[in-house]
Amino acid sequence: MVRVRQQKDDGSACSKAWPSPNQLPGKQLRNGHKQDNSGETSGGVPTQIGQKPKSSTLRRQRRKRAARSASERTSSSEVCAPSVDSVQKSIKKNGCCDVSAKCAELVADLKAGGEAKQSAVVRLRGSMQTLAFDGEGCRVLQLALQVTDWRLIAELLPELHGRVLDAVCSPHANFVIQKIIELMPTAQAAFIVEEISGMAEEVACHRFGCRILCRLQEHCASATRSIPLLDEALSKADVLCKHAFGHYVIQSVLEHGTMRQREQVMEALCSDPLAFASNRNGCFVIEAAMSYCSAADQELFIERLIRRGSDKLATLAQGQFGYIVIRSMLRLPGSAALKLHNHLNDVSERLEGTKFGRRVMEDLGLGRGGNGDQELEA
Repeated sequence: MVRVRQQKDDGSACSKAWPSPNQLPGKQLRNGHKQDNSGETSGGVPTQIGQKPKSSTLRRQRRKRAARSASERTSSSEVCAPSVDSVQKSIKKNGCCDVSAKCAELVADLKAGGEAKQSAVVRLRGSMQTLAFDGEGCRVLQLALQVTDWRLIAELLPELHGRVLDAVCSPHANFVIQKIIELMPTAQAAFIVEEISGMAEEVACHRFGCRILCRLQEHCASATRSIPLLDEALSKADVLCKHAFGHYVIQSVLEHGTMRQREQVMEALCSDPLAFASNRNGCFVIEAAMSYCSAADQELFIERLIRRGSDKLATLAQGQFGYIVIRSMLRLPGSAALKLHNHLNDVSERLEGTKFGRRVMEDLGLGRGGNGDQELEA
C-alpha cells in the first residue's frame, strides 16, 4: 500500500492510501492465489496485516465463502441433472425452430401461387393471432395480404377482433394492422377503428400506434367510421404537435387530410407560434403546414410570429429548430414572407454570431455577402 500526502481544502496535510499494483482487483499473486475485490485472497488470508477489516467486509467475505462451499457440494449433481431453466430453454428453442420452419414453408407456398397458395391460406386459419405477434409470422401474414384475394383473407380477420390494441403496441403485429388498412376494403378494416375509438391520443403518442393513425389518415380518412377517430386526435393537436410520435400523425393530417382538418391544425399552431417553432417536433409540423395549408393560413401564421417582435424572431432564427421553420417560411411566395425577410434583415448582425443564424443568411442572401443591405418591398 503506497501512501501519498495531500493537502486538504483547509490547508492541513492528510495522507491518502493508493493501492499497490498487487492490490488491484483480480490481480494474480505470485503464490498462485487470485485476489478479489474484498481485499482477501482466494485462500482467505487478509492482504493488510494488522488492520482490522470492517464489519461489512467480514459479512461479504462470509457470504462468498458460503457460496463457494455450496457450489462445491452441488457441482456433481448439477452436471448429472440439468436444471428446470435449461429444459425450458430447450423446449422454447425447439418451439421457435418449429415456428420458423412453418413460416418458411408458408412463405414458399404463398410465393408459388396456384394450389400451393390456396393450401397456405387454409393453413392460416386458427393461427392468425399466433403469427401476427411473432417476428417471422407477421411477415407471413403481410405477404398473404399482398398476394391473396381479399375475400379469402376477410374470412380470417375475425380471429384478430378484440386484439387490436394489443397489436398496436406490438413491434410485430402493428405491421399486420397497417397492411390490413392499406390493402383491405374500408369495411373490412372498420373493426380497427372501432377498437381504438376513445384512445386516439394514447394511440397517437405510442411509438407503434402513431403508424396506425397515419395509415388510417392515408387510406380511410373519408370513411364514415374513421372521421370521429381522427377528429378525436385533432382535438389534442396542441399536445400531439410537440410529441415525439404524435407529431407524425399531425404531419399525416396536413398531407392527406381535408381542408377543415388542416385549419384545425393551423389554429393550434397559431395559438403559440413561437413555442411550436422552437420545439424539436413542432418545427417539423410547421414545415409541413407551410407546404400543405392554404396561403391565407400560412400568412396568418407568419403574421402571428412577426408580432412577437424582432428580438424573439432573431432568437428563433439562431436555433436549430427555428432555422427549419424560418427556412420553410422564407421560401413561400406572398407579402408575409417578404415582411419576414425584412425583419430578419434588421437583425442580421445578431444572426452572424451563431451557426444557424449564419445558415439563414447564407441560404437566403441575408447579411454580409448577400442582398441584406436592400429591403424588399412588401
